[in-house]
Amino acid sequence: MTKRWLALLLGCLALALVAAGCGGDDDDNGGGGGGGQQQAPAATSGGGQVTMKDIKFNPGTVTIKAGGKVTWTNDDSVGHDVTADDFKSGSPGGIEGGSTFSHVFKKAGTYDYVCSVHPGMEGTVKVK
Repeated sequence: MTKRWLALLLGCLALALVAAGCGGDDDDNGGGGGGGQQQAPAATSGGGQVTMKDIKFNPGTVTIKAGGKVTWTNDDSVGHDVTADDFKSGSPGGIEGGSTFSHVFKKAGTYDYVCSVHPGMEGTVKVK
């Protein structure tokens, strides 16, 4: 009986740790703004930079020219990924803290993406 309780307790503890790692404040619906402020899209001449911090993509929207590259940098303490219909960084949560992922956008359009392990963590790349 004691082994069952210990197993149950350890299982609950593990679940609580996973839930704590996925927590975050998504009151701005993934807009990427800090302190309740929305940030304007970052326009760049050839490419763009996006950070992953506090379970958010910042900026939430980046605008680049066709042929430009966007690089995502994980500045968070948990793993993230960048997943869209047209591209994917790899396995869920596979971009560890301090790591980067880059993608070149050859065609104009709007590309919405998410972190598949953190609901509400969303971003957009606009290619002109």
